[in-house]
Amino acid sequence: MSTKKSTGATGRPTATVATADRPENIRNVALVGHSGAGKTTLVEALLATTGTIPRAGTVADGTTTSDSDPVEVSQQRSVALSVCPLRSDDVVINLLDTPGYPDFTGELRAGLRAADAALFVVSAAEDVDPITVSLWEECAALHTPRAVVITRLDAPRASFNDALSSCQSVFGGADGQAVLPLYRLVTSGDAESPNGLVGLLSRQFYDYSNGYPPKVAPASDAAVASVSDDEPYRAGLIEAIINNSEDETLLERYLNGEEIELEVLIRDLETAVARGTFFPVLPVCSLTGLGLSELLEVIVGGFPSPVELEAPGAQHLDGSPAPAVRCDPDGPVLGEVIRTSIDPYLGRLSVLRLFSGTLVPETAIHVAGHGGGHRGHPDHDVDERVGQLFSPLGSQLRPIERAIAGDICAIGRLNSAETGDTISAKANPLLIEPWPLPEPLLPVAVHAATRADEDALAKGLSRLTAGDPTVRVERDANTGQLVLWCLGEAHADVVLERLRATGAHVETVPVRIALRETFTAEARGHG
Repeated sequence: MSTKKSTGATGRPTATVATADRPENIRNVALVGHSGAGKTTLVEALLATTGTIPRAGTVADGTTTSDSDPVEVSQQRSVALSVCPLRSDDVVINLLDTPGYPDFTGELRAGLRAADAALFVVSAAEDVDPITVSLWEECAALHTPRAVVITRLDAPRASFNDALSSCQSVFGGADGQAVLPLYRLVTSGDAESPNGLVGLLSRQFYDYSNGYPPKVAPASDAAVASVSDDEPYRAGLIEAIINNSEDETLLERYLNGEEIELEVLIRDLETAVARGTFFPVLPVCSLTGLGLSELLEVIVGGFPSPVELEAPGAQHLDGSPAPAVRCDPDGPVLGEVIRTSIDPYLGRLSVLRLFSGTLVPETAIHVAGHGGGHRGHPDHDVDERVGQLFSPLGSQLRPIERAIAGDICAIGRLNSAETGDTISAKANPLLIEPWPLPEPLLPVAVHAATRADEDALAKGLSRLTAGDPTVRVERDANTGQLVLWCLGEAHADVVLERLRATGAHVETVPVRIALRETFTAEARGHG
């Protein structure tokens, strides 16, 4: 792993960040849940816990790593996809913090395309909202491995048990026993909120009274409720693991009263999680650190690496199908742009999920974007070369020497690349099947404030559409108005704020409806 000095985006010497040495040591995880469930706070806690950042910021103060966009700071909610890598047990975990508000579904879908597993974040103080349920069903259709994290355990009227029952009902469907907790919450001493966990399989007590990391002791020796209280939950968990196991002898051994080895149970549990047939539920309190260690264990041990899953379908530029792509660093380059932004030093910055191959500076690549013409995104095919490579940490850009298949990186100065574009080998250009996008239904008419602003408006629209494929830009043929079609009021506010941030002085005007003459015949009676 290199620690050579290189020049960062700011022009100052910066240490090169060590990246994963092989795809098996990568986990790409999207955080999904409604706005306010605690996704960003959870990401911040995990980054601080693993030493990725010196201390956790807060949403209220606008100091979190993933919500660094000025719009996000002012609105105190995520409006864009953010990538935050961390290390745990020599495994690189790329956390993809997605917006929870429905107006930003396009950003969420980009995060799901880049992810190999999903953490559904649910607040213990609120019900599971219908949008989260529909996203669960969407992930189920794709066979995406999932786990549930119940947060905000210290909030007023929070109830882990109620949240668990709700998750089992809406996520488990007819098979609620596929959605089960791995730990029991413990409140000991004079604490007003939970400060410990009991492992249902390990029968260990994890004491978070003094924060992270926890003190570990046998549950039978700890000052907690009787271990016998956990037996019904433990039995249900073991039965669910056995039902998902490929070892047909386990059920017979269990029914005969034989104790199944802990190592066997954990092995089969992790296999079921990776296959997307079992969905563990974990309690987490981001502010105290409770449950963070256990969550990292599930991500590292249970969630699959990129080599265990298939890459999205690809085709040649003429539309003919291309052979299936494997996650192989020695294979042909194939990746997809999941976010596009403008950096003051680097210009256009493309965040990329790499499905195959290895990228280094000066790699010859092909950038292709097709099928977005109806949204104001013309088809384009351009040969380019990779410039400087970075590992993004929120808005921070940390130089790296290479990016391998399965990882997520950022590339500066890919001037033709837009969100959703395919990056492939110049000698074998391909197109990845695009992720589904919602249809924008809210029209917003805009015009340049002065004639001198028209060039700035055109430039701003080019930047806007490069980063947001959910926006449709059209010039109404009947009224002559320039109309931006957005997903909702919140989306429109962000679109206008970003457009103005490019230096374009833009005004909104009422959308005009073109009147068409209708010829009618004189009504005549019949009788």
